[in-house]
Amino acid sequence: MIKNPAMKRVQPRQILAAAILAATSSLAAADPAHLQLYVDSNSKQVFTEPGPGRVKLGTFQAVESQPSTNAASLKMGKKGLEISSAKGDFKMSIGGRIHMDASTHTNDSLIEKSSGDPVEATSGSSIRRGRIALKGVLYKDYQFILETDFAGDSVSMKDAMVTYTGVKAYELTVGNQKHAVSMEIQESSNDIMFIERSLLSALTTPHFDRAMGINLKTKGDDWSLQGGIYGDAISSSGDGADEGGGWGVRGTIAPINEANKLIHLGASLGQRQANDNNKLSNSKTPRARYETTAISDLYLTNTGSIDGFEDISFVGVEAAAMHGPFSIQSEYGQTSINRDVGRNLSFDAYYVQMAWTLTGETRRYKGSDGEFKGLKPGKVFDPDQGKWGAWELAIRLDELSLNDVDVVGGEQKRLTLNLNWYLNDNLRILMGYSRAYDVEDSPLMQIGGDEPDNVDVFMIRTQLAF
Repeated sequence: MIKNPAMKRVQPRQILAAAILAATSSLAAADPAHLQLYVDSNSKQVFTEPGPGRVKLGTFQAVESQPSTNAASLKMGKKGLEISSAKGDFKMSIGGRIHMDASTHTNDSLIEKSSGDPVEATSGSSIRRGRIALKGVLYKDYQFILETDFAGDSVSMKDAMVTYTGVKAYELTVGNQKHAVSMEIQESSNDIMFIERSLLSALTTPHFDRAMGINLKTKGDDWSLQGGIYGDAISSSGDGADEGGGWGVRGTIAPINEANKLIHLGASLGQRQANDNNKLSNSKTPRARYETTAISDLYLTNTGSIDGFEDISFVGVEAAAMHGPFSIQSEYGQTSINRDVGRNLSFDAYYVQMAWTLTGETRRYKGSDGEFKGLKPGKVFDPDQGKWGAWELAIRLDELSLNDVDVVGGEQKRLTLNLNWYLNDNLRILMGYSRAYDVEDSPLMQIGGDEPDNVDVFMIRTQLAF
């Protein structure tokens, strides 16, 4: 009998391969998790059952294939679309925000004192903010953010910066960023409790908002200290003049910083200089004023353009406290304006705001930033399950004075009430009412000649942020 020489050269790997093929025809009758294999000593065929002349190879167990340790992850969640490398050294996410506002006024049929022209607030609806943000991490230690706003039929650059975090407790940020002043400025528009910021923002936002600069920050769990120097905003139009410049310093400490208890204290200083054409960052005219809403074009207090403007300095103090669902937050700020003609000017403002979360949640606070973050509902809105999200009641009192020396911009006080509904971590609805009162020296007056007291504003915002 002639023997097949190939039979003698069967390798173990060939036996196992044959075993797999043979097993597929018999798995219905065998345990899929444990498989016993036998080889015929003459034919070298592999079987899943014992028999004459068959030698047991062993018992084999199925093992699930393991994912590669180098695979990247891709997920869609509350923070938008996120991509991350296996070790997390490289990350990128795409997020955004949509703020849809509507407002109307009463008692707003006014007259401009200087010209006698009629003035009335613009009521209606608008996309207040429509932003797309690209955030990420490179080589573990470099964070970046690029955020663009498409609201108002225009495109504007917001945050555009890179932050180095490779040294513990320190952050170095370069790019278009907010000045290091004021708690209210630092807090995101996604997180503030009111649709419009306080009257204090008339002294801060026009001068100390975003600008190109470099900022160094050191921090701990309960404190922060940062300072930076800045040029003009990235969207400032070139007019042939050298840029203005500025600086800001802010420090915060939270001697009590627990999950449901907080005491926060802080202070900030800043200064901005105009460019060679007497313009501020973003080509803004040097002045201080407050608009009742973003679309109203109604300013009950307004200094108009300040002649001889050279620079503006700001000093502010801040405090906040929280106990369970109750919180209070306050700031006082004063600006000093140097002029090359006439005496220097000084304006001031403050606000006090209080909140009560009706459904019991506690506001979130981040000690390393010295600011509040957005409220997260304990139960997301689901009427089928009897869940209604989180509800928050907030009240604010604020005052602004823009009168000094030969500048008469007016004074006003205001009361604001808000009822806020947090449906989930991404969606909230803000319903607000405000009344201006004790208005004095306004550039506007009522038709009968009285000060424009008791101007009422009703507002609503639907906000989606991810």
